[in-house]
Amino acid sequence: MDLQRAMLDELMGADRNLTAEEKKGYREITWDSKEVCPYYMARFCPHDLFVNTKSDLGPCDRIHDPKLKESFEKSPRHDTHLAKFEAELAQRCEKLVMDLDRRVRRGRERLAQDEEPMPIPPLSAEKSERLAVVEEKIKNLLGQVETLGEAGKVDEAQALMKKVDELHAEKALIQSQSDKPLMIPQEKKMALCEICGSFLVANDAVERAQSHVMGKQHMGYGMVRDFLAEYKVSCIFWEQVINEIMLLFLANKEYQIQFAGS
Repeated sequence: MDLQRAMLDELMGADRNLTAEEKKGYREITWDSKEVCPYYMARFCPHDLFVNTKSDLGPCDRIHDPKLKESFEKSPRHDTHLAKFEAELAQRCEKLVMDLDRRVRRGRERLAQDEEPMPIPPLSAEKSERLAVVEEKIKNLLGQVETLGEAGKVDEAQALMKKVDELHAEKALIQSQSDKPLMIPQEKKMALCEICGSFLVANDAVERAQSHVMGKQHMGYGMVRDFLAEYKVSCIFWEQVINEIMLLFLANKEYQIQFAGS
């Protein structure tokens, strides 16, 4: 039925069923009508890329019609309007990427906060008591070292400081020991996809990683980023071409002035 309707539209016009009065106010939609989506005419419409994903933009409020796109591609005005449509699409993609990059930055901050240091295992009662004895010895020896230093007995003070160093080493050894290692449940380490901003399980199975890469959201943002990069390169290229043409024009004009004056 749709095919038959399309064939009749092509042969007799889309207004074939309208009355003479209705045809007075009828305006045929063409590829350059304001109701037609310029993004779709240029390359793709971002609204089509993320359907049923977390980044769903909702339906586009403009017309996407393959026949209008075909008509545009065959139009003698194609090249001039394509530049305009691509500029509009680039502006839309730029906003999408800026919003996404903000989400990526927040995601990085969230991952950084989740990476907390491992808690120090508690000491047993016996080791805590030994630690207290060693700390008390250190305190007493430091008091003696201070007294000997004030009395000018440097050699004796240095001898006691060696004992203090030995006690500090013993203290560090006690603090590093634990009867039972602290068992902490291993949570899955998360990673962030820099292309689409999705959270992933780091070192996940190959199948799931491939599924993500082939997913609608990842591929959609990949397409947006690729188009934007390509568009910027194209702009730089044409800017250089225009500059070279201007330089040649100015050089030729200067030559003509010199030639005329000679």
